[in-house]
Amino acid sequence: MAFFPNVVLIAAGALLCVTCLTQSSQELPSFDFTRPETVAEWQPTHHISRISHSPEGMVIEISGYDPYTHGPVREFPEGVPLWLEIRLKSEQKGMLQIFYARAGQGTAEERSARRFVNTNDWVTLRMPLPALGPRAWIRIDPPGTSGKCVVAYIRFSPRVTPSPPQWQPPAVEAMPAEAPKVTSGALQVSFHPDRADTLLVSVKGQPMATGWNTSQLCYESEGAVRWLPLHKEAKSSLTRERNRVRITHVFNDPDGARWKIEQVFSPSAQRDAIDVRTVVTVDRDRQVYFLPMLVLFPGAGSFGSEKGQALFGGLEYLENEPSSSEADIIGPASKRQVPDTLKITVPLMVVQVQGRYVGLIWQTANHFSALFDSPDRIFGSGGHVMGVLFPGSNGDNREEGNLLPYFPETLMANAPLVLDATIIGGEGDTVIPAVQQYVRLRGLPPVPNTGLDAQAYMKLAAAGWLDSRIREGNLYRHAYWPGFGPQPAADAAVWMEWIAAHIRDSETARRLRQAAQEAIAIVPKEQYLFSRVSHVAFPVAPLIYGAVPESLEAARNSAHDLLRSFQPDGTVLYNPRPGGTDYARTHWERTANGLTAAVLVRLLEMAMYSGDKELIAEAVRRLEQFKRFDNTVPRGAQTWEMPLHTPDILASAHIVKAYVIGYELTGNPEFLRRARYWAWTGVPFPYLINPTGQPVGPYSTIAVLGATNWHAPVWFGQPVQWCGLVYADALYWLARLEPKAHWKHIADGITAAGIQHTWKQDDPERQGCLPDFYHLRAQRSDGPAINPGTVQANAVRLYNLPAVYDYRVLRRSGCIIHAPGTITVLVDQKNLCKFRIKSWIDRPYYVLINGLTKQPQVSLNGQPLSITDPHRYLQEGGNLILQIQGEAEVQINIR
Repeated sequence: MAFFPNVVLIAAGALLCVTCLTQSSQELPSFDFTRPETVAEWQPTHHISRISHSPEGMVIEISGYDPYTHGPVREFPEGVPLWLEIRLKSEQKGMLQIFYARAGQGTAEERSARRFVNTNDWVTLRMPLPALGPRAWIRIDPPGTSGKCVVAYIRFSPRVTPSPPQWQPPAVEAMPAEAPKVTSGALQVSFHPDRADTLLVSVKGQPMATGWNTSQLCYESEGAVRWLPLHKEAKSSLTRERNRVRITHVFNDPDGARWKIEQVFSPSAQRDAIDVRTVVTVDRDRQVYFLPMLVLFPGAGSFGSEKGQALFGGLEYLENEPSSSEADIIGPASKRQVPDTLKITVPLMVVQVQGRYVGLIWQTANHFSALFDSPDRIFGSGGHVMGVLFPGSNGDNREEGNLLPYFPETLMANAPLVLDATIIGGEGDTVIPAVQQYVRLRGLPPVPNTGLDAQAYMKLAAAGWLDSRIREGNLYRHAYWPGFGPQPAADAAVWMEWIAAHIRDSETARRLRQAAQEAIAIVPKEQYLFSRVSHVAFPVAPLIYGAVPESLEAARNSAHDLLRSFQPDGTVLYNPRPGGTDYARTHWERTANGLTAAVLVRLLEMAMYSGDKELIAEAVRRLEQFKRFDNTVPRGAQTWEMPLHTPDILASAHIVKAYVIGYELTGNPEFLRRARYWAWTGVPFPYLINPTGQPVGPYSTIAVLGATNWHAPVWFGQPVQWCGLVYADALYWLARLEPKAHWKHIADGITAAGIQHTWKQDDPERQGCLPDFYHLRAQRSDGPAINPGTVQANAVRLYNLPAVYDYRVLRRSGCIIHAPGTITVLVDQKNLCKFRIKSWIDRPYYVLINGLTKQPQVSLNGQPLSITDPHRYLQEGGNLILQIQGEAEVQINIR
């Protein structure tokens, strides 16, 4: 393992390490709101109509979406971290936020604490605050947007944490040739025959990690905090059992309890994986602060602190750079050594170097916490560290990154504490083989139950388009939130018309068709491709509403504009807005794969839609140049608010879709291989476990591993599903090429989670809308209410409903087909193609065929078709536009 305790019998006094932060004798302030003079010191600063006193406390009457009240300045001691305790009763459930600052200092998200109020009864909440110092004040942001909130009191107390000992790095020892071993494929764990607490993990014969043979245990007894060095004079035994090794250690602590720690190492059912079961028992209750269950030190005594990549699911996605850095987030939340377990999307830690990787997978539980530091700056091992500890980490019970909680957790007498984990290792130039191995070993979670069948979903989406605050007459917002104004939206018309064609409720269908007609009527025809409010949209409006020639010209112009964004090496450079934040200042260059791919995928889409062969060639050339980003971390796709350096699933999404289009245009197998790699880079961002055990969780998607503007909001553990849905859209397109792979299952899971997040009809203003973010513990949607289109584009595929849009690239005949429906290719050969269109539209629609060198001979449903109005052939671009109604079979002869 890494942790093998030895019996240590030392005088109790020598083991005492009672530690706490120095507490000031100064009395801490408090606010008793049952006293009218205390209430009088608080002001109804914003979106509060009135503050008054009552026998129960301060009554806050809320009158808007952002209520807050400022309190008076108070004197706090320097250097004393605090607990804030608040008792309140709120008519509305929601987020309570406490801001803190010194006199003359404004509020900032990073100087705040939050708790979700999930009851309308009295509740007492406690929040950790840093040392406030003299002349500090706080601000209360009560939950809800209306109604009353009553606050009884606010109290402060010192926040105390045991101090750590002088941590000891593992003692690296040579492993003798006769050492017992457990082997699985390329992975091997060897055990020192004379020191059972010493192990070595090797991959393909190369040392990759050691265990922790100098570990320590911390518990509290009768008010004293005791540290036990567990590596001295152990009563240990090593037993070989066929292909397994069992290590057993027994010791007595100074207070008379007998401990037993047993580990069994055995080959997993899959190659390159060794299962480890750790069982800890003690015969008396123990209040435990620190108990390492399984700890590995990659690189200690071997490759050192270097790495190629490293991954800690949901928290770190690294190249050769330090973890817990401030490149993406500044402040306490950057410390990710022992994070809130809620933030872990995939229980996988891995370090990759020199063509190999070693990693750890474990069964998550509330009473376990994960430890990760790369390089290892905690123990000074000279390598990296990853492991699983007891007690757990829940966001409240310890400072960010601290190995020790504020309070110990009880390990019950004679109740086995069991950890099931798996050591993995193999060959790989990135961490992706480890991610793939995780999926092979643990599988993917089932697609979440949305609670809605297709008809119920369509009714919800229709309510979003028709009756939520997204709509304002014939205009539509991207999101209902201050700053998002209504605008013309061609995609809104498409989404509404699609629902109208499939929903059984005739009155809803009538309203949708009327709203769609009114929406498209105010969109200029040349803007049909670009007038959109959804994050996922298809070039389908011109094929439904006409103006295909205008859209072709618009696509060509857009592609030419996009080409001007590229540098000669195929990258797009980041340039901050004049006078704005420079989001590239923590990155090693002025470009990133996500920044470049966002432009590249749009270029490929416009070139393919236009059919312009020169533009397609230029777009493919830029895609070929993109190989400079091979085998890197997806990052830098949201530089309107995030650092360029920040790992980002939106980068994965754009790159996957770009390579899918590139492969379909060229048939280049390298493009498909790269699409597959980048698809795997997105897999650690959605939750592949249920982080809370509640209905909403699996496939909820973390967008970025960082914080807006480096400070707040912090996005660890905070799903932003629209980013996941853009990634899901890319996976659906990839799944067409690899139908037996995991891609559709993952995309379905993300889409189903998006429907779970969506506000239902009991919220009239936001019904049918996707929240910008979701609170997993509270199971609550929050933030800007995004229009239904981003979910709907993927829900069509989740429910296996008729396609809104399809395209097919026929490389033998050279044709590229676009249609509002499903395209089935029947024949594709030189100078001849034949295909079937099945559209969902009940009136004439348009099919666009690109890539022609001259006007072809066309037959429709077996009959020759004259290319006259309403059909058109555009000689200059080689574009054929056919008007079709219903299901049709089309043959194109180019001779």
